[in-house]
Amino acid sequence: MIKKGSPGDGFILCLLLNLLFNFWWGAAAFILFILYLLLGVPLFLTFIGLFIWFFIAFLSTALVVWAVSVPQDTTPPRKNLNPYSAKNSDVFSRQNEAEDTEEPAQSEISNEENTDTNILEE
Repeated sequence: MIKKGSPGDGFILCLLLNLLFNFWWGAAAFILFILYLLLGVPLFLTFIGLFIWFFIAFLSTALVVWAVSVPQDTTPPRKNLNPYSAKNSDVFSRQNEAEDTEEPAQSEISNEENTDTNILEE
């Protein structure tokens, strides 16, 4: 039997994978750290870069988790109450009625055409 998980299951794993996949976003923090070591740029800029990278990854992961947890719309389709719109059952029944009434009319027309051509040939 499959265990049904809660929406919070695996959030940390997803966050770590998101950080791994978006490691280039942390490149600015890495560059700032190198500049801190070489040129003495303030270290708090490195932490700001790391915080921005982590915050963007956290927000994108939280957005995906929220989107998965939103319930699906399961409302049944409503009856069409518009009196001016064609309903499927009406359209199909009218087509069937038209086919039933047109067939004898077509045969009568073809018989009349045959009699007209017979009269002209005589």
